[in-house]
Amino acid sequence: MVKRIRMRRKGGEDGIGYGKPPKHTQFKPGESGNPNGRRKGSRNFKTELLEKLKSPVKVNQNGRVSRISTQRAGLEVLFAKALQGDQRAIEQVVRLAEKYDQPTVATTDSMSSDDQAILDAYARRVKQE
Repeated sequence: MVKRIRMRRKGGEDGIGYGKPPKHTQFKPGESGNPNGRRKGSRNFKTELLEKLKSPVKVNQNGRVSRISTQRAGLEVLFAKALQGDQRAIEQVVRLAEKYDQPTVATTDSMSSDDQAILDAYARRVKQE
């Protein structure tokens, strides 16, 4: 059972309250609030996942064994299923394409005259240098 110490406001202890714990309960300088803490060198899930996706695997492609990343192998399997007509694989490929497809470069036809003037001024300045 934990004893709770109740501090009453006295002359020198007015600083006790929200965000101001009593001095005897505060961590000493150099003392950690979590003495065991996270072990040094332990990695989080994202780090582990990225490492696993980069690790090479042997794959037989057209009768020839080659080494590719696990990430690439997973994409190859996904695309193979999509080409065979698997509806879920097709939807996943479409989602990935929408998410990672590079935006097209804007043409000068779709720019306003102000934007075109800025680009022209920049081009002139670059030519002068």
